[in-house]
Amino acid sequence: MTADLLSARSALVVAPHPDDESLGCGGLIAALSEVGATLGVLFVTDGGASHPRSRAWPRPRLAMRRAEEAATALAALGAAGAARLHLDLPDAGIEPGDPAWRAALTGATAFVAAIRPEIVLAPWRRDPHCDHRHAHALTREVLARGGCEPRLLEYAIWLDELGAPEDRPQPGEVDVVSLDVAPWRVHKRIAVAAHRSQLGQIVDDDPDGFALSARTVTRLTSGPEIYFEARA
Repeated sequence: MTADLLSARSALVVAPHPDDESLGCGGLIAALSEVGATLGVLFVTDGGASHPRSRAWPRPRLAMRRAEEAATALAALGAAGAARLHLDLPDAGIEPGDPAWRAALTGATAFVAAIRPEIVLAPWRRDPHCDHRHAHALTREVLARGGCEPRLLEYAIWLDELGAPEDRPQPGEVDVVSLDVAPWRVHKRIAVAAHRSQLGQIVDDDPDGFALSARTVTRLTSGPEIYFEARA
């Protein structure tokens, strides 16, 4: 199964926020970069809602910072040359069907057509965070619009910590694909560390703002990467 993944000539990563690409797929991004696959990364939201009370880091400035962190992270994974598209939908405020959503669909459809991915890595359909679910729905709609039928693998960020039983894969729903990322673990950890704004290292005037816990980072960078693949 791992050999099948690493034989892909092109891949698309769909990240609800800048940092999800590193946390969920960093090892596979590094592995595919190493073998010369064509890569595209689609960032769905602007990531600007993590510190709403910060005066030093208003949303536009924070969103710009997060895009810069994502570029640094991809470089750490050997994917500095990956095509990137930031749809800049509102973090924690996506409204499917509104004009911004429709514009994002149009832009994302053209982006995917240019990549022509053999594999798409998207958020798990029932990951607890609303943006992850919306990103999954957007991915499905984009693939349907483009008539594209790549292999779709879903990664979960918050399922183990925040998921309800009904959020988990149900019997017979998916196959589990496990990727040993040991050869690329250091690269993945460096990439995660590049997202300093989400690790409590940049914004110091919003004590209630979001920060990835050490437990979460360890959980997502210590073992294999797990993907869910829907059964036909």
